[in-house]
Amino acid sequence: MVLSTFFSPVIGDNEKWGKKSMIQIFLSLLFFALILSPPILFAGQGSAGAKFLQINSFPRAAGLGGTMVARGGLLEGVHYNPASIATLKGFTAIVSHSEYFVDMGYEQFSAAYRTSFGTIAVGMVGLFSGEMEETTELDPLGTGRMFTANDYALHMSFGKKFTDKFSGGWTAKYVIQTIDKLSATNVVFDIGALYNTGLINNLVIGFALRNFGKDMHYSGENLQKQVKLGESDFEEEDVRIEVVSEDYQLPISFELGFSMDFPLPLGAKLTTSLAIRNIVDQAEFSSAGVELNIKDFIILTAGHGNLNSLGYSDPTDAQLNGNMRGFSGGFGVNLEPVFRQKTKLFYGFEDHRYLEPIHSVGVQFQL
Repeated sequence: MVLSTFFSPVIGDNEKWGKKSMIQIFLSLLFFALILSPPILFAGQGSAGAKFLQINSFPRAAGLGGTMVARGGLLEGVHYNPASIATLKGFTAIVSHSEYFVDMGYEQFSAAYRTSFGTIAVGMVGLFSGEMEETTELDPLGTGRMFTANDYALHMSFGKKFTDKFSGGWTAKYVIQTIDKLSATNVVFDIGALYNTGLINNLVIGFALRNFGKDMHYSGENLQKQVKLGESDFEEEDVRIEVVSEDYQLPISFELGFSMDFPLPLGAKLTTSLAIRNIVDQAEFSSAGVELNIKDFIILTAGHGNLNSLGYSDPTDAQLNGNMRGFSGGFGVNLEPVFRQKTKLFYGFEDHRYLEPIHSVGVQFQL
């Protein structure tokens, strides 16, 4: 009753009860997800693993400082708010590569198709270390044995436009983390919604709860070893034991976003976006982005990943609250005149305080 009263402006008085009840169910699920995920209410008060789930995905999103929570109709937004795919049309696919820190590669793929009952998307993200040489206490310069540390997430998303103003969506992700002969797996969920107010330059409000699920832990051969019970020949044979890994929490976050459109001469459009993020292992921070779209032929993006840092001339690490992101930017070019197919090429970069900028390239296809 409380939810239906609060969100009655979203639902509208003229909608049929079936559609109205679907929205109430969706909002109730989001409400209970918030209740069952108390760590997001205490941003920065804990620690988390599986941090690759918080990397800004796709060049366009990275160029906007990750402010995709309230950007509907873009496949790139599925990692920030699954409701963003609700208004996609036909078939859309995007693939991208990012040169991540210390020679790691971050690969992304998503594809979405609009059906009569909603939009379905599938995809994968992966952070790959490449081969590294093992070091130990006895061999600090390396043992000669090579290993890898890779993280993956396979996702399936669904988004639906319930009314002309309200869209909702969810994502289920199968997360796999591997380090040498250790692995951890989990099923993780996102849920989100978009509300197009129709006011003040097409103001859109978005909110999403990301990466909630049970804690993870590692298991595998690296945690198993043989232990000798004693030096006497009369002792029993060596015993095989397995060390139990501690559980670690997911990077649960609650994100609130806003976007506005400003029409410009000659068919151009300027879109501004803002995101406010509460992450379990970081203090609350805000990001902003601006996008200039010139007739959907040239797209220019710019943003900043941590607006809190702009209030200081030389911020300390404590003032940055664990978020080292800085300015970002990029561009997109519509290659349809060349290939006679709806194809766009994107580039994005994201600056960081201590490490080299992250550079990303991607290609989007539409049918």
